[in-house]
Amino acid sequence: MEADNAQLLSQLKDIHSAAQPSWWPPAPGWWLLALLVLLLVAFLLRHLGRRVAVRRRKRQWLAALDALTAKHDPQTRPQEYLSNLNRLFRAVALRAFPDTACARLQGEQWVAFISGLMPEDAPARGLEALAQGPYEAAPELDASALDRLARTWVDRYG
Repeated sequence: MEADNAQLLSQLKDIHSAAQPSWWPPAPGWWLLALLVLLLVAFLLRHLGRRVAVRRRKRQWLAALDALTAKHDPQTRPQEYLSNLNRLFRAVALRAFPDTACARLQGEQWVAFISGLMPEDAPARGLEALAQGPYEAAPELDASALDRLARTWVDRYG
């Protein structure tokens, strides 16, 4: 019996360490972390895309405002200038406030809508020309004030 035990004992190997764990497949916690990182990257890319789109749209509207001033001189063609400026104000308003009735506003109501949304430090004098100016034979307007107000409008709500 001792010979059998000695033979069995000779077959035993010494204590050895376990094999290194494989890097693949990762543990469930790493999968969760990867999913969270992907969601965060997707959110950041979406947010960045929106900001880029807003900046591009503002640049386009400001370029349209510059082209409007170049194309329709407010002193010689005030009706066309006011009509196109009004169109720019309305385009920005429709983009910024799609769920309001701003598309149907006209005249003094339209000017009151714009004036009510202008910042406190931007005096809304001169906006009255948008109400009746395109329809008058010789409208009185302050083109530089209207240009500043339009730039403020685009900057704020564009």
